[in-house]
Amino acid sequence: MSAIKTKDIRSALLKKGFRSDNCHHEYLWLYLGETQTGVRTWLSHGLSEYGEDLLAKVKKELGVSKGQLFALVGCPLDYETYVALLVKSGRIKTE
Repeated sequence: MSAIKTKDIRSALLKKGFRSDNCHHEYLWLYLGETQTGVRTWLSHGLSEYGEDLLAKVKKELGVSKGQLFALVGCPLDYETYVALLVKSGRIKTE
């Protein structure tokens, strides 16, 4: 795994159904419409880049593989496909 800029992670997730909840760190929660899901990750205000260790934590929190994380941030993996992956894995339920 290589590094990804923190601003790129933030930007991609905000475009794909996540909303920011700022506190000591920035928490990004996935929403389905107006409903907050249990899927979330946090981003540090002090890091400009996430290396292998932190990316491993982010991919676990988001419920994706390494390749899917890069696709999620790089944009080939869209919101609908991401939500479908989470539903299939049992991480979230849709009504």
